[in-house]
Amino acid sequence: MKSLGSMQFTSTIRWCVLLAVFLVPRLALGQWQVRAGSQFPDCLAGGDADQKLATGCQARQVMAFVPNEIWIHENDSITWKLATDEAHTVTFLYEPPPAIVGVLPYPAAQQRASNGIGCTAYGSAMSPNESAYDPSGTLGLQCVHSGAAASGGALAAYGNTYTIKFPAQGNFKFTCLIHSSMNGTVHVLDPSAALPYTQLAYDAQTVAQIANIAGNLVPPGLFVYGANARVYTVGKIVSTGGGWQYGSMFRFVDALGNVITKSAPLRVHVGQTVEFANIDPAEPHTITFGCPTDDADCPVGGGPGAFVDTSGLKGTAADGARYAVLNAGFDPADETNRDANSKDEINSGLLIAGAQDRANGISPLSGTPGTATPLAQVSPTLVRFNVTFNAVGKYRWICELHDEIGMIGWVNVVP
Repeated sequence: MKSLGSMQFTSTIRWCVLLAVFLVPRLALGQWQVRAGSQFPDCLAGGDADQKLATGCQARQVMAFVPNEIWIHENDSITWKLATDEAHTVTFLYEPPPAIVGVLPYPAAQQRASNGIGCTAYGSAMSPNESAYDPSGTLGLQCVHSGAAASGGALAAYGNTYTIKFPAQGNFKFTCLIHSSMNGTVHVLDPSAALPYTQLAYDAQTVAQIANIAGNLVPPGLFVYGANARVYTVGKIVSTGGGWQYGSMFRFVDALGNVITKSAPLRVHVGQTVEFANIDPAEPHTITFGCPTDDADCPVGGGPGAFVDTSGLKGTAADGARYAVLNAGFDPADETNRDANSKDEINSGLLIAGAQDRANGISPLSGTPGTATPLAQVSPTLVRFNVTFNAVGKYRWICELHDEIGMIGWVNVVP
């Protein structure tokens, strides 16, 4: 009969063997696994936008590399997995030192390109999977770019992966060229150096960081008091040693923090004004009723029953808002039910925090470098859109940038 001590020892050996089997393949190959973005609840990938709104799917978007600070050995590889239906890129850019700015083959424009341009300075916008990033230019590419979904990039769809090899030691920043407030750092160490974390530790960090970013996105009781009904788009920024991470609620919420849906619409009376406010510190949104302007089939400009007014009849842009008036019911209220003769729409345009109020002071859409004007002197951009409803009816609006993952709102106008 085995003693208790021998049984415990045997059990310990068995667990060590199992743990070794699990860990050795990852560590021996120098292959690390992390995520590019995440979403909660993570469901209905590729499904109908209205279903996503009704079920809450993809509402909380983790606009982050998780984790976004990684220590590896020279010649190791990192694989980023796209874990969201929101588009992202994994991009390491080459920034030329001041002494050779504008001298080929390292143009100054490569400091930050748009997601469509990527690494074209080096022959192609996208870099192949398994590319080697080496800013010195001796062992691999000086710029590595996964590409975006719209351009058929490596991270074109949920679950796609993109792997980069690191043949040179150093500390390297990376970013998403679609979302400039989303970035991270890779520390590439000598092969003999001790690494601070295992893959299991990074997996645990991933779970913890997603929970931190996705949690408490909607502050309770935003601004309940006041004459006008209010609708908000919200988000938050988190800082880590690797750089910025942020989360956005890709939904419209009322002043109590409730998500607005078709079954739980905003309710206003005829003649009432609703203020739509984007208080997300990083992510832009639109308020679009009717045919969305990013659809090639849509007419240009509003119809006779809906118009954007900055002439002073309802107010001016000087108070930090745009204004629109809905004087008559219009078709389509749902952009999927348009007809060839319809010209009715209300569109806020882009509502976004000013450069001085965003995480790093540059545009998250185009990747345009920040203004040369001191940020404290930059005038704020418009982040509010006021709509006065003078017609009874049920109306649907969308954010043109994020409606495909359920960013849709409903309002019932009653007598």
